Formats: sequence, C-alpha cells, structure tokens
Amino acid sequence: MIERLRLRMGLRGQLVLLFLLVSLIPLLVVSFLGYRFGVSALEKTIYNNLVQFAEEKLHQADRSIPERLAAIEARLQKMSAMIAETNDSKPPTLARVYLELQDDFNQLKKDACPDGQINQITVTNLNQRVIIATDERLRFEEIHEKWWDRAYNNGFGYKWIGDIEYDIDRQLHYMPIALPIRDETPGSKVVGVLSAVISLPELSELVKPPTKKNEDTQDAEIFLLDEFGRVIACRSAEQYDFLDHIEMNNAAMQAIIDDSKSYGYAKEEGKVYGYWKQNIGGQSLKNWTVLVSQPEFVAFQEIIKFTNRVLTFTIISCLVVVPIALAVSQRIVTPIMQVARAARAVGQGEFDQEIPVTSHDEVGILAEAFNSMQHNLKDAVEKLTEEEKKMTAIVNSLTEGLILVDSGNRVLHINPAAEYLLNVSADDIGKDFTQLIQNEALIRTLKENQLQISLNKPVTSDVTFNHNDEKLVLRVFASPFLDESGSALGTVYVFDDITREKEIDQMKSDFISLVSHELRTPLTSIIGFVSFILDGRAGQINEKQQNSLARVQRQSKRLAALINNLLDISRIESGRIQMREEPISPLEIATQRLEEIRPQADEKSIQLNLIAPDSLPRIIGDEERIGQVFTNLIGNAIKFTPNNGQVVLKLTVDGALLHVEVIDTGPGIPVEERQNVFDKFYQMSDIHTRQQGGSGLGLSITKNIIEAHGGTLWIDDGDRGKGSNFQFVLPLAIKNRDAI
Repeated sequence: MIERLRLRMGLRGQLVLLFLLVSLIPLLVVSFLGYRFGVSALEKTIYNNLVQFAEEKLHQADRSIPERLAAIEARLQKMSAMIAETNDSKPPTLARVYLELQDDFNQLKKDACPDGQINQITVTNLNQRVIIATDERLRFEEIHEKWWDRAYNNGFGYKWIGDIEYDIDRQLHYMPIALPIRDETPGSKVVGVLSAVISLPELSELVKPPTKKNEDTQDAEIFLLDEFGRVIACRSAEQYDFLDHIEMNNAAMQAIIDDSKSYGYAKEEGKVYGYWKQNIGGQSLKNWTVLVSQPEFVAFQEIIKFTNRVLTFTIISCLVVVPIALAVSQRIVTPIMQVARAARAVGQGEFDQEIPVTSHDEVGILAEAFNSMQHNLKDAVEKLTEEEKKMTAIVNSLTEGLILVDSGNRVLHINPAAEYLLNVSADDIGKDFTQLIQNEALIRTLKENQLQISLNKPVTSDVTFNHNDEKLVLRVFASPFLDESGSALGTVYVFDDITREKEIDQMKSDFISLVSHELRTPLTSIIGFVSFILDGRAGQINEKQQNSLARVQRQSKRLAALINNLLDISRIESGRIQMREEPISPLEIATQRLEEIRPQADEKSIQLNLIAPDSLPRIIGDEERIGQVFTNLIGNAIKFTPNNGQVVLKLTVDGALLHVEVIDTGPGIPVEERQNVFDKFYQMSDIHTRQQGGSGLGLSITKNIIEAHGGTLWIDDGDRGKGSNFQFVLPLAIKNRDAI
C-alpha cells in the first residue's frame, strides 16, 4: 500500500511531503508538547483554584465559630464573680446581680447573635436558678433541662454544642450551646451554666456566588456538607432543603467517604469539582466539607482559547510552508526528470543520450555522473556482446551436448551437439525441457535425479536408448548454477556420448572373462598337484623343495583369488549374476564371517570387536554376497591396520535401514582419494598401502553388491579422526528387483 502510494505521488509529491514533514514535524511536536503541558498546567491551576476557593470558604466558618465561642467564654469569665454570689439562694442577691449584669448581658447577646435576629440566652447559678435571660418569664425560676446537666457535669464542667439548625423564615443558621461558667480561681471552679443559641449568618454568606474579582470561579456552586453528606448550606435553596442528602456523584462520595484526604478534585458529567474538609470546632462541627462545582466549559474556557491559538498557528505555518515546498521541489525535480528520461532511453538501447550540465550543485554532479555512466555502459555493453558471442561460439563448438534451463525448467540455450543427440532444435528455446525430450528412458533418468538437483548437488547418470536406429549410451551431467547468495538460477545439462567407451569396456570385460576362465582350469590343476606333493602323496621331499612348493601354492591361490575377482566383476558388469532374494539375518552373517577371519587378526594382535543389539530385523538379499561384503571390508581393515590395532564391526538400525560400520585404526584414506578407492584396479599412492598387495577389485565388487541390494556404500573418518570408517546401509524390506 505504501509503495503504491509512493508511485502514485511521484518524486515531486514525495519531496513536498518530505519538506512538509521536515519543517512541520518539529513545529507540530513543539505545539503538541506546548499544548499538552499548557493544558496540564491550566487544568492543575483550575483544580487548585477550586480547592483553594473551597479551603478559603471553610476557613471562614473555621474562624467565625471558634471566635464567637471564645468571645462568649471571655464575657462569661467577667460575669463569673457576680454569678458566684447568687449561689447562696438569697432573693435580694439575685435581684442585685440581675441589675449589675445588664450591661454584660447585652454585650453577651451581641457576641452570640450579631444580627440580633435570634436572642435566646439563659444564665443560671449552681442552684439551677435563672439569674438573667432574654425570656423575662424565666427570671429567678428554677429550671430542669438536659443542657444544664450536660454543661454542669457534676461540677466538672463540659462544653456542650448542639447540632446546626436552620430557620426557614429568617433564612438563618443557628446552633444551641451550653457552657459551664468558671470563676477565676486557680482550680477554675464551676459557678454557673450558660445556655444560648448562636446565630451563624456566616454559613449563608459562605455559599454566596463569588464576586467578579474572582473570575476563575465564576458560575461556581458551593455546598457546605456535614460528615453524612447532608446539605447544611448551599447556593440554591430551591435545589436542596436543610439536611437533605446531596446527590451522590463520585466527587461528593470521595469528599465525604475518604477520610485519608482533606482535599481533592474531579471532573465528571460536564462539571469540575473541588473540595476541602477538616475538623473545625467542637463535636458538631467535625468533618465538614465544602464542595465547589463549576461547568466544564466555563472552567476550561482558557484551555479552549489556548487550543484555538495553537491550531491557528499550525494552519498558518502549513499555508506558508506548502508554496515554499512546491517551489523547491520543482527546482529539484526538473533535472532529475531529465535524468529519468535519459535513463529510460538508455534502457531501450539508445546509448547516445547526454544530459546538459547546468549547475555545479548535487544535481549537476548527478548529471555528470550519468553522462560518465552512459559512456561506460555503452563500452561495457559492447564488450559484453562480444564476450557473449565468443561464449556462444565456444559452447556451440563443444562435442558434448549442452542444454541450459532456468529455475522454471524452461530452455535458455541448446548447442548443436544437443540438437543432434536429443532430436531438438534451437526453435524449442523457451519451452519446457521435459516436454521436449521424446525418449522415456531419458525422461525417467532426469526425474530420478531431480531430488539431488533441487538440493543444489551435481548428478551424473548413464542412460541407454535407441537413436536413429542405433543403440546410444549417454552420460548425463546435471549441475545447478547458483547466484551470489547460493540460490539456484537454473540447471546445466551436459550429454556425453559414451557409446564407444561402453563398447570398449564391454570388450575388455569379455576379454577378462574369457582369459580368466581359460586360466582358471590349469591353475586349479596346478594348485591341486602342488597340494598333492606337499601332502607327501608323491613321495618324500626335502625342506627346500617344501618351501619352494609352499611359495608356489601361496602365489597360485593369490592368482586364483585374482581370477575369481575378475570373473565376479565381469559377471556383475555384464549382468550374468543373479542375486537371490530371501530373508537373511545380518547379525548371524556378520558373526560367522567375523569368526572366520579372526585368525588373521590374531596374527597381528589386532583386537576384533562386534557391537550390535541382541537381535536385528531380517533383510531380503543374497546371503553369500552379503557375507562377501563383510569379508572384504573386515579383511581390508585387518590388512591395513598396524599390529596391536583395533577393528570394530558395528550394526545398528536407523529407521527403515540397517546401518553397518567397519572402523579401523589404520593410516586412513585421504579425502581426495576416497571416491577413487571403489574404482577397478585402483591402488592408493601410499607406499605402505602398496606393500600390502591386492588386486584393487575387492571394494569395487563390494560397492556393486551393496548397490544391487538397494543400499549405499561410503567412507568417513574413523574414531576421533583416526583410521577409516567404511559404512553402508541396506533397506530392511527390499522389494523384488531385476537381475543385475
């Protein structure tokens, strides 16, 4: 998707976009960060203002009520001496004190109710006699009220403060109190009790809307709540009555329930909330909370203004940058388009294109580099064309047939020799290779080798078929050709006519078979007569004669073994040997052949070991020939292992295969000679190896027998890189096979 968009935009559009990104991204980042930090700072300021406003309101109540109580207590302290005189219960004393307390009592009324709307004050002595009261009907009367008992508290004195009340008619908050009156003695003895109702006009003032001077809290709603979430005072009397429970939004719940925090803020349902709570005054004033709410659009109007300014600045910047980007990109793109048109012409084979150099900047350097490249490319193409012609001439002059196919099996090149051998023509280039071949034997061979080719491994195989009424034998070499990364680009097939070589090899085999057969009969007679003489049946012979005849017997047997090997290899190659197919036990064959050859190992003090499980699956094959394989491999290992060495025969099962290893501690076989040791009559170049003698046919016969049974024979290093390890595998279940 991105690549398609790039192609559709073109270079000019990409340059404009790049210019915009390079120039605007820092600006946008700065604007975004400024916006984020600015909004964060403004929000924090707004929240802090709300919380600070709530704190100020609550502190107003915090200051007014304790100050009121302190003023009343101070006034009572002055009145305590005269009140103490009335405790003798004499009426003249009560009347005198009543008159003397008038001034202080009037001042006490002002301290309790500055507005004068509520005047409920009663002063009593310890005999529960009213000394002076706002209600004249109570003068000198004995009263029995709970507030008196609470404040007197058995002479210890207790400051009792009642719950906040609200007078709807007067729209005034008030609070009943009862205070013990103490004298000025060191023990502060209780001499009387005061009962009063304190008016609290400050609570109504507390929830009034803020003035214009405080614009940050305009349109704010203020609620004074008790510890249970009930409304003590609010701005809108129509919304809540006194002691109604406030509608519990999350902010109110957090303000009331969470005792761990004395302040906080929240934003929900289009409003912003701030609250403050603390203990103020006595029992009835604990855990009061001031909750301030404000519409979100009012609270954040400065943030909205700030956002609009940032957006306007960004848009103006874009409008300024776009024309500049278009002009700069046009200046850059024009010479690049000239280069592009010239490059397209060069791609079509027009190598005479040249771009005028009009500047000395990077674009001018690009034009000069293109002109230089064009000249070099023209020379390179001419040289490449010449080399291609030479290579084509060389390939076409090869006597071997050569066909080159790509990774899709389509023919890329056919030389004349391949045209003749396979009856194809150069007109078939571009067609599927396997569809061009008309010979089934060749097609079958190519398909069998397809797996090795897919693994990027070269393959060699021979195929015989009829060609123009004559029998033709081709050796097919198939080798993949790879790119620099090792990926296969295609396959090179080379077809070599080895018909004459096969005929000569067959004549040689026939000759060897004939000569070996003719030599075998007289040689058998020689061995028999020598054995007859050595056994003393022809008469007594001396020691010298016996040694000479024994030497003749050994060489004769060696010659007989050579002749037998020649006959075997000749029969295998000519297909005259039939491999029997019957169930056989590889473990029994290996054990038997190991014991037969053990005397040879004992002569050289070689340790001969067998490593195998207690039982092995049977295989289908020729018992005599498989035994010959074991004898040849173990015998070779003993022959080339020095005295006091070790030879190990190891049999294991690997999936559906029998895996056999013959490991020795001899000199080993160099890597470069390992593939040649299976050739007929091959002798290694090592002088020690040549001294051991041999015909060079044993491993060749072994390899043919293994392959005739559907197996594979190869060589690896011995234990810890020393010696040799001849290995072969045979299938545990072999189907009927043709004669070899």
